[in-house]
Amino acid sequence: MISLLIAEMKRKFGIEISEGENFKQALYNNNLADSKEELRDKIELTVKHHPGQVILLSTYDLDDEGKLVCAVVVPLNWEV
Repeated sequence: MISLLIAEMKRKFGIEISEGENFKQALYNNNLADSKEELRDKIELTVKHHPGQVILLSTYDLDDEGKLVCAVVVPLNWEV
């Protein structure tokens, strides 16, 4: 389950992971094309290159209707 993966990644790396509204909707509607393993790889790669930053999970439409989306993992730099 994706929510367990996110909790595991938070504990493993000691980071905050924010789920954007689009990501939450994709999970709710079962529209996310990424497997659990693919999402894990995306999060780990982002954390590797941007350690200690807040991670935002969002989506990108793979079709014109938004019925199939892939996860986008974005580091957020809150420092000003």
